[in-house]
Parts: sequence; C-alpha cells; structure tokens
Amino acid sequence: MDGTAYPWVWAALTFVAGFQLARAIYRRDSPHTTHPLQEVSDGDIDAAIRAKQTIEAIKLYRQRTGCDLKEARQAIQTRAGQLDVTL
Repeated sequence: MDGTAYPWVWAALTFVAGFQLARAIYRRDSPHTTHPLQEVSDGDIDAAIRAKQTIEAIKLYRQRTGCDLKEARQAIQTRAGQLDVTL
C-alpha cells in the first residue's frame, strides 16, 4: 500500500493519533484543581474569618464544598456578618 491509493486512510490514522494524544494530555490532573469535600471544619473557616484572612477563608470554604468562587465569597461574607466581623 503506497500512500497515494488511500489518502483517507492516512488522514483517519492521523486524526485518531491526534485524538488519543490530546485525550492523554487533558486527562492529567492539574495542580490547580480543587478537590471538593476535603476535611475542613467550620472552626477552621471561622478562625480564618476572625483573623480577617478573607482569601484563606474562601479557599477553605471552596475545598470543603467544591463551589465556585462567587458562591464561596458570598458565603464567607454572610458568615462574617453572623460573627460580627468586618472583612
């Protein structure tokens, strides 16, 4: 088989090889992904809020719940209001 008789075969093989390569690359875990439902207690989050470490409190809340940034920020602001802490 010389490559000129069946050019679509080479195109199909190239496509499949590229697809498999992309699949292998994107299946790797990114170091920046959050892993939801980790062992973070309410006390840890409250301590960060009381220490006025807003970013740390948001990170802890996101680790615990797996929610997005906007939802976590709103939850931390609400909790800070309940604790009478101004962030």
